[in-house]
Amino acid sequence: MEESSSSYPFDRAAFLQGIRDGIPLAIPAFPFGLVVGFAATQAPISALAGWSTSQIIFAGSAQLVALELFAAGTAGWLIVAAVFMINSRHLMYSAAMKSRIEGAPLWFRVIGGYVLMDQLFAIQDAWTEDPPLRFRIWHWLGCGALFWSQWQVGVLLGLSFGDAIPESWELTFVIPLMFGGLMILSIRNRPGLVAAVVGGTVTIALRGLPAGWGLLIGIIAGVTAGAIAEGRVSDKEATP
Repeated sequence: MEESSSSYPFDRAAFLQGIRDGIPLAIPAFPFGLVVGFAATQAPISALAGWSTSQIIFAGSAQLVALELFAAGTAGWLIVAAVFMINSRHLMYSAAMKSRIEGAPLWFRVIGGYVLMDQLFAIQDAWTEDPPLRFRIWHWLGCGALFWSQWQVGVLLGLSFGDAIPESWELTFVIPLMFGGLMILSIRNRPGLVAAVVGGTVTIALRGLPAGWGLLIGIIAGVTAGAIAEGRVSDKEATP
């Protein structure tokens, strides 16, 4: 039988710990939100519609790509396909987290799945211990509440004041910078180090590509390199 929210009552300590753990990754994501908000002002849509993408998509790189493609007059089906391709990595995140939230109630799987994004996954995946499910649920939601709130505010400010931000600030550089920070959290073994170095290097090298494609290519390169390294380590361990 599906468990209700009363089975996992609010854990204030876990929720606040989730907020605290998320702050280091929320800081570089804030200017990213400004960039996305400014991109929304360049698209032929209303400010409200531009801001609504923050609630509907809630994925920075995919949101940026969607807005820039829309501004370029790209066909709708291509925009949807691009967003799906970029966000397909979240399927991997969900699969990786499945065993850690086994037995969680439906209400959490719905809300938790909605706020599951790069930073939250990096924090949850970095844990070496296995805390009680109640603690994980509310820690997860604390992180999610922080990231969701700061993203909405950042995008809204970018929409409102983006034109006043000097181009010399080059805020778009925070995108590969944030990605590099996420990669650092994955360094727990040699494959993780390989993924971090390859992904971060490729992302920074391709930061000049339009519509966030440098970030997407960096993610693919890092995951691929890490998977290859993991396979070689497994082969060596299996060799007698």
